[in-house]
This record gives sequence, C-alpha cells and structure tokens, in this order.
Amino acid sequence: MTSELRDTPTEPVPGEQARLRIGSGVLDPAVMVSRAGRIDTMGALHALEDALAAPTPRRERTWLHRVLAALDVLGAMLDAQAAGDDETNSLLNEIRRDDPRFGPRVHRLRAEQADLRMAVTSLRDQLAPDAAAPVDTADIRDRLASIARRLRAQRARESDLVYEAVNIDLGVSD
Repeated sequence: MTSELRDTPTEPVPGEQARLRIGSGVLDPAVMVSRAGRIDTMGALHALEDALAAPTPRRERTWLHRVLAALDVLGAMLDAQAAGDDETNSLLNEIRRDDPRFGPRVHRLRAEQADLRMAVTSLRDQLAPDAAAPVDTADIRDRLASIARRLRAQRARESDLVYEAVNIDLGVSD
C-alpha cells in the first residue's frame, strides 16, 4: 500500500510534516477525508456522464429528468466537498498552513471549485423542465461536457498540488 502512495517511502520529503507521513501505512485523516470526497464527487460525475450517454429518441423528457437527478447529486457532492475543504483541519488548509508558498494555489483551487459549483447550479436552473419547450439533448450534453472537463482539470491541479506538497497520490482519477 505504501508504494502506491509514495515514490520513496523510506526517505522523507523536504518540508513534509510528520503528521502527513505514511511510514506506518496509515494516512493522515485529512488525506482520507479528501480522498473520500474525491471518490464521491467522481462517482457522481460518472453517473451524470452515464445519464448523458443514454439514448434520447422518443424519451427526451425521461432522459432530461435522469440527467437533472444526476446533476443534483453532483452538485450536492461538490457542495459537501467544498464544506469539508473549508474545515480548519482539511488537507488543503494543512498544506497552506505548513508551507505558505502553496497558499495562492490553494486559493485558486478553491475559486475554481466555487466557479464549478456556481456553473452546476446555474445550468441546473436553466435546464429545469418546461413541458412546452423542446429538449435540446445535444446542447445539454455539450454544456455538461464542458463542466465535466473543467472539473477533471481542477481535480488534476489539486492532485498535482497535494503530490508536490506532501508526496501523496490521492489515488482517484477518472
């Protein structure tokens, strides 16, 4: 387990704090919470992508309701992760506190996450079903694909920051 979390488990990384070390194979609680939040969010994103990929001919309204339900779950997961990231003992706060040079990157990550949350909420409001309006599935797919790309890019930047700061792979990718 240790080898997948750290490139050189026997050598400390300069600047790494003892509480984030994994020599015993036990992860810091902040890392575990961050990893769990990422897993939940990526699971919600995958569910949304599955809903978007469903066939739509003669089922546009059913498809839209399924997409909106998945989008609601993704929004809730993003909100929960943002709330966790705001906690005093969150991984991003620990990184910023332990090495202030990472502060601007942590701030940018949080701003990107807030932008994503607003984009999800805004799009959800725009897509609210209107029985009279036709459902433009191609447009909805494009707009949500854009949000998914932004989320994946933000997650990659967050992973890079965490790995650079504490040499721990969060282990949650696409």
